[in-house]
Amino acid sequence: MKLHRIPVGPFATNCVLVTDDAGDGIVVDPGGDADRIAERISALSIRPALIVLTHGHLDHCLDVAAISNRYGIPVAIHPLDLPLYRNLPRQVEALLGPVAAAAMRPDPLPEPGLLLNDGDRIPIGSLEAEVLHLPGHTPGGVGLLIRTEPPTLLCGDTIFRDGIGRTDLWGGSFESLIHSIRTRIFRLPDDTRLVCGHGAETTVGREKAFFPYD
Repeated sequence: MKLHRIPVGPFATNCVLVTDDAGDGIVVDPGGDADRIAERISALSIRPALIVLTHGHLDHCLDVAAISNRYGIPVAIHPLDLPLYRNLPRQVEALLGPVAAAAMRPDPLPEPGLLLNDGDRIPIGSLEAEVLHLPGHTPGGVGLLIRTEPPTLLCGDTIFRDGIGRTDLWGGSFESLIHSIRTRIFRLPDDTRLVCGHGAETTVGREKAFFPYD
């Protein structure tokens, strides 16, 4: 597996390109800077087949339309986050204000071609990722578990290095978030690599050791 992390957009979201050794891959969370993402895809000779959204917040899907249209590839998201996804312009206005919303004017989003559910398998060329439903930050948040050695989990905004995702936005639940972390993420091997939606990577073992929440 090859993994390429590109901080994009106004919130420095980690857009992640995941590929097998032959260059077949997926694009995870294209939250802005579509040209930068495309430049990296070209430079690495990646053949993207799918866009996967770990959740439907604006900073993870601002440039979904641009990437989907450029490569003619479908979008995958958990069905519980469709209301967020389909209301991207309202998210922009609510979080960034009407002036920013008018300036950004995100392209109309394509209807998702794949709805993700817990346990689904997503092919990545010769590899595959298992979908883990991780509600809490949003109702339909997901992680992508790739059983490399050690395993790799693209965990979106569920957990960060020294932190957790916020739960004060629409559909967020602190109790659900902690449950997702403790019962799904912390049951993975301690050396599991956590590729977060923002900031640096970490591991399951490191976050378990310093986790401050009951």
